[in-house]
Formats: sequence, structure tokens, C-alpha cells
Amino acid sequence: MLNENIFSDMERDVIGEVMNISLGSSATSLSTLLGKRVEITVPTVNVISAKDFSYENLEPAIGVEINYIEGLDGVNLMIWKRVDAKVIIDILLDKEIPDEEFEMDEINTSAICEVMNQMMGSAATALSDFLAKAINISTPVAYEIDDKTEFKNRYFSEDDIIVAVSFQLFIEDSVQSQFINVMPVPLAREIIDGFLKGSEEEKGSEKNKAPAEVQTLTDNEDETGAVEDEYEDEVQEDEDEDEIEEEIEQRTYHEPVKVRTPKKKAQGKRQQSPVAVKPVTLDSFDEEETLSEEQLSNLEMIMSVPLEISVEIGKAKKQIKDILEFTQGTIVELDKQAGALVDIIVNGQLIAKGEVVVVNDNFGVRVVEIIKKDELIKLTL
Repeated sequence: MLNENIFSDMERDVIGEVMNISLGSSATSLSTLLGKRVEITVPTVNVISAKDFSYENLEPAIGVEINYIEGLDGVNLMIWKRVDAKVIIDILLDKEIPDEEFEMDEINTSAICEVMNQMMGSAATALSDFLAKAINISTPVAYEIDDKTEFKNRYFSEDDIIVAVSFQLFIEDSVQSQFINVMPVPLAREIIDGFLKGSEEEKGSEKNKAPAEVQTLTDNEDETGAVEDEYEDEVQEDEDEDEIEEEIEQRTYHEPVKVRTPKKKAQGKRQQSPVAVKPVTLDSFDEEETLSEEQLSNLEMIMSVPLEISVEIGKAKKQIKDILEFTQGTIVELDKQAGALVDIIVNGQLIAKGEVVVVNDNFGVRVVEIIKKDELIKLTL
């Protein structure tokens, strides 16, 4: 059977676990996008020849192509039910499109691509944590699958072996379905090897560190125990004395040091050496420092570096469905009232507020308030 011949049980478990966590991370992104609870669970890993691969339970289906452009090499295919894609688009656009009117036109295709971009971006980030290297993907390409044979021949030959991972998909009050993630064997092998290599390195690192940590704890424990025994003996010996003791423990790696400052001594008791206490001497700093000619020259050079200044009159946050409805003449309401001060931004940093003026038929801004003068100095030095 191909499952056993290509990958061991452990390797198939690795594929399932890695894909489960990475796609589980993408469920969070989809949940945020739709405003509904989303779950992607129960992966089933199948290693199968391309000619025997079937997804009849998903037809009519939509294919989404994602290419890895950094960190991994290969193509990742997602196969979704067309009806599930429609439900997602309905939620995004906040309206229900009749089944007979729904089609994967430019707007709907763009919406699905954006959903896949958010989901697979999150999955790539989770995968990057697993493999301990940067992973980037291309912009997803979505399309309807009209011909199964043409779809498979587009990416694989009949003799190719592929890895198909099926997932259960749940969208609150909307979808209870499944989808399939398909990848070539070399890509799956690269993921497995990267994960196992990282696990071995982590175990090796922990193994090397363990003896030193145990020895350190043992040494400290012995020293601490000795100090505590000595301290208890002294307290028992002096408990009848009316004194206030202040104990300062200065612990180093090798030897704890105790300093005891008695308020008064009882006659006949062992006298301790006085402790010399001196105030800390701090280096003085001149309030003004004279710059050398070279420093002045460098400062003059830095001061001549141009910085980009932009003025922001307000912001607005819109859902995808609202942005898709933008037309010429659409008015976007901002979060500031008319006449409010505008933000003056230098290289992405808000440094002042001002009011809009007109200077020789051009817009200008009059600075009214400096927000972060320290930040302004940092930007110029």
C-alpha cells in the first residue's frame, strides 16, 4: 500500500499534525474575517497516485493554487466545495446570492482569493515556526474546476504520487463540510525532514544543557543549606538580646556573604567586625559637551537628510463587502469632525498636530501642537 511504502506511520503522523496546527491557525484568520466561529479539524492523510485521486464528494468544486516562493519548494492545492465558497462570499458581502445567480466572476473570485490569502498566510506563519525558517507564499489563484482530468494533468502526471490531507470544516450556523489539501511528495518530504531535524536539534540542545543546570542547582542548594544552618544557630544564640538585626545577603555563584548590623551588643558575646559603609561615588557629567569638528560635520550631514512629511486628516475602517461596493462618488466618513486638528506624520511617526491652511493656492498645515519632541529629535539625529 502506498501509505506504508512512501511514508512511515510516524511520518504520516507528522504530516497530519503539522497540517492540523498550520491550518488550525488559518481557521483563526477566517473566523476574524467572517465574524463567526470557525473550526478546521480531524486531518486524514492519504498517499495516493494522481490517477486514483478523487474528490467526488466535493463536486462541483473550486481549486485554489498556492505556490511557495521562499522556505519551501512546491505547489499547495486546496479543493473546496463550490457551495462552501458561496456561503463564505455571502457572509463577506452580507447578502445572500441565489444559487442560480451565483458565479465565480471577478468580484467573487477576488473575494475567495483574499480569504485564501489570509488563511494560507497564517498557515505559512505557523509552518515557519515549526520549521524554524522564513516561509512565504504567492498570491492564491482561485478558479472553478470544470474538468477533473484537466485539473489533475495541470499539476501532476498519472504516475505521480501525491499527498492528500482531508479536513473537516465548520463555520458557525453556516457550513459543516470538508475540504482537501493536496501537495506533491517532495514538498511533504521537505516538511517532514524540516520538522524532524528541528526536533532532534532541540532535544540535543536540552541534553547538553541538562547536566550543567542540575550541577548548578545542587551547588547552590548545598551552599544555601549551609548558610541557613549557620543563620539559625546565631539566631538561637542571640534570641534573648534586645536587638534589631538587618541581614543583607549578597549571593554570588560561589559563596553567599552575610553582613549583620547589630543595634546593640550584649556583654560577653562574640563581637563582630564593624562594616565599613561608604557612599557610592558617581562620575560627574558635564551638562554641556563640546562637539569635535568631525562630530559637527557629521551632525551637519545628518541634519541635511530629507524626511517625508505627510498630513492625515482621518481614518476609517471598512469591511471587504463595503470596499467592494465603492463606486465613483462614494463618500467615506472619517473618524474626525470637521475643523479638528490634523495629524502631522514624519517617516511614519506622529510628531505634531496642526490646522489646514491655504498657501498660494496650495494646501498647507500650521503646526499647533508638538506631540513628541523627543521622537522628532530621534528622527533628525
